[in-house]
Amino acid sequence: PLKVSSVVFGTQLAPTVHADPTNPLARDGSELMPSVTHVVATTQPLYFYYEVYDPARNPGGDVRVLSNIAFFRGNTRRYETPLVEVKRLAAADRNAAVLQLAVPADSLKPGLYTCQVNVIDDVAGTFTFPRLALLVRQ
Repeated sequence: PLKVSSVVFGTQLAPTVHADPTNPLARDGSELMPSVTHVVATTQPLYFYYEVYDPARNPGGDVRVLSNIAFFRGNTRRYETPLVEVKRLAAADRNAAVLQLAVPADSLKPGLYTCQVNVIDDVAGTFTFPRLALLVRQ
């Protein structure tokens, strides 16, 4: 089965004050501030972070992990991010492919959404679709 970390999301990227190589949420000089309430405003962008552990490698040694996020209200898909492709491990110490996706602030109208994170290990032919609830308010 495909092993995926918890999906962490937030609405703020803050400058990293202290470089901490053990903090996966701090990358490239900024740190994702996680949302614990799962409530966001329509004026806030959404940032998602998750990792895929031990993805399969093709004969050339590269991985091929595909991912995007779909937002549903009831059975209707209201928004979907573009597909992201990862070909190399960004966290070699954890043998992990790192995925960071952003959703523009005005993409979601107020309401309750189910976020489905679509993750596919294309080399192994495995997939997973973790879900989480999100409330967007005015």
